[in-house]
Amino acid sequence: MKKNRKQQEPILKPRFVLFGTYAEQNAGDDYMLAVQIEQFMSRVPGAQLVILTGDRTETRKFIEREELDSNSIILLYSGRHGIFEPGIPWYRSFNWFWQNLRETARADFLLIGPGNQLQDVTRRMRVLFFISRALLARITKTPYAYFGIGFYEIKSNFCRYALRWTARRAAFISTRDKGGAVKIRELGISESKIFGLRDITFCHNWDQSEPSRSQGKTDPMVGFSCRIFLPTVFPPKVANEFYRSLASLLAFIHLKLGAKLQFFPFYRSSPFHDGVALEKLKSRPELKEIPISTYQWDTLASLQQGISQCDGFVGIRYHSVLLSIQSGVPVLGLSYAHKTQRFMEETGLNDDVISVENVTAEKLIAQWQKLWQNRTVRVKQYRDICKVSQASANRHTDLILQHLSKNI
Repeated sequence: MKKNRKQQEPILKPRFVLFGTYAEQNAGDDYMLAVQIEQFMSRVPGAQLVILTGDRTETRKFIEREELDSNSIILLYSGRHGIFEPGIPWYRSFNWFWQNLRETARADFLLIGPGNQLQDVTRRMRVLFFISRALLARITKTPYAYFGIGFYEIKSNFCRYALRWTARRAAFISTRDKGGAVKIRELGISESKIFGLRDITFCHNWDQSEPSRSQGKTDPMVGFSCRIFLPTVFPPKVANEFYRSLASLLAFIHLKLGAKLQFFPFYRSSPFHDGVALEKLKSRPELKEIPISTYQWDTLASLQQGISQCDGFVGIRYHSVLLSIQSGVPVLGLSYAHKTQRFMEETGLNDDVISVENVTAEKLIAQWQKLWQNRTVRVKQYRDICKVSQASANRHTDLILQHLSKNI
């Protein structure tokens, strides 16, 4: 009945359900959500947007802080990443199901993403978290797509089969890098459905004018991001070597270049927030006597402004690398879970990235010195990268509009 109604009536005010890992005080996921709301409101006039979030209150506060148009937005609880959620009775872990099913049935399109990664390495339930919502769309016969999503690694045969089954029936799959698209094709999914694009945050236009930082200063500012390493992904030996090497690099930057160091937290919730990683770094003997300030930010604009005032950046957080490039700040990327490595290689910045598994203090210092010497060239290169990436990122929304036009 629903299918016949949609075939007979034009979709004048399309209703989208957007599902991702929101309300976790993760700057990257919040950044993607803000850009996607802007895209819908500017390119699909009259669109209604239902956001499935892990915390409606936090998401509402975020939308208000960013001064986004909330008149056509509905927030619903989506459940968290696992089947059973810590801190609440087991029977409340499934409270999301009926509301999510009803809203999916009412929607013209379910968008699974943007952001995060399809993987079962750090949390086995992460990939099933996304697949489960595709199953809701299958039950209600609602068109759906994996949208602006990343891909890391899926080890479980069951998870690979479940993803392949739902992905084959998706309207399309758009990834935030070409490498992720290649991995999804290896699951046996038609190439015609898969689009390797850029991260959707490139749709946003930050001020591209020359920042007011820098030249001729005797005390340059270098920013950095950091993160906790889960033992399920990297053994303690790798994590310890990473912290030792990063501490050595930061000490070198401060002592040899005379730069001030500023820490930018990107993930600010849960016991694994970035502040824990900062304390690990500060406890290293290399940084005992070196002052490190923490940049406090409340909106994405203030975060971008803080990064734009830096003369250089060392980023392990994926979106700290992207924001640095979008702000014209020379950045050395430390790749965790392949995503930064893929982006840098696909944009010709191979010399400015190193995988965390291969990090040593000597490699980091050598690559930083090379980047610092070529920083003026890099800033010009970033402008071209952003221009090309913006056109690619806009295709995420183009694909949605193309699908809707076929079904009007």
